[in-house]
Amino acid sequence: MRTTLDEWEILQAVVQLGGFAPAAKQLNRSQSTISYAIARLQEQLGIKLFEIKGRRAHLTEHGRVLLADAESHLAGFHQLEQRARSLGSGGESEVRLSVDSIFPNERLFDALAELARRFPYVRPKLRQSTFLCADSEFSAHNAQLCIAGILSREFFSKAILNIHMIAVAHRDHPLHAIKRELNRTDLMQHILVAIEGSASGTIRHQPSLNAQRVLHVSSIEAAIDGVRCGIGFGWLPAYRIESDLARRELLPLHLPAGGTREVRLNLVCKDFSSMGREVKVLADLLGFHQEAEEV
Repeated sequence: MRTTLDEWEILQAVVQLGGFAPAAKQLNRSQSTISYAIARLQEQLGIKLFEIKGRRAHLTEHGRVLLADAESHLAGFHQLEQRARSLGSGGESEVRLSVDSIFPNERLFDALAELARRFPYVRPKLRQSTFLCADSEFSAHNAQLCIAGILSREFFSKAILNIHMIAVAHRDHPLHAIKRELNRTDLMQHILVAIEGSASGTIRHQPSLNAQRVLHVSSIEAAIDGVRCGIGFGWLPAYRIESDLARRELLPLHLPAGGTREVRLNLVCKDFSSMGREVKVLADLLGFHQEAEEV
């Protein structure tokens, strides 16, 4: 390289602070050092970066273009230094999170965005699937945190969210034409759209009646689409179908019992005390130290 990072940082400081003197003060350099660095940068590039207008120096068009390109690289090197300092003090370079896909994406990505804001040098690694098992995520996928409803070992866990599931069908589905409480026989005559997953290595799915005709789908989105198109009925997360319920496109089934189900999601870790600062912050952002909410 014919130019140095230091010279580009000086150029950035001169522009941001509005002159050579404030840049010298901010960087704790002499003004002559600042002037020399800018002169050398222009010489090495063979391009005039500043022009004098009145008593002040202003960036040329070439200067503006080059500084704009350089700023992303400068930010990257600052982030690299932050990451090195964090690693040197025992911090995490990567945070690995496994999340059951029934967990609201808005909450998830809000937490990850805040983590990125606080620790821009940390790389988040996210795995989403249905019917996650914490045991499998820790052993097979090396997760540091897991949001799951299935716990097969004694891990450190905290309930963070209760999700309401509602039995619904499209408004034109034949089950809604029955003007009484539905019974087992009524349900058996129609297809149940049920979510199925094998993230833990074992196939798991929503409960169903014996001999019930079931259309198994691999995602919540597919289950919602299946019920929306009228192929069958199903128990769906209430928060995911709020607009359908409001428009009365989907209607709750008139069941004497079992029309609603609860899914409790837990935030799970192997050992909270041994987690790094970045992982603990993410756990807090996901609700580890709050009362469980309901959606």
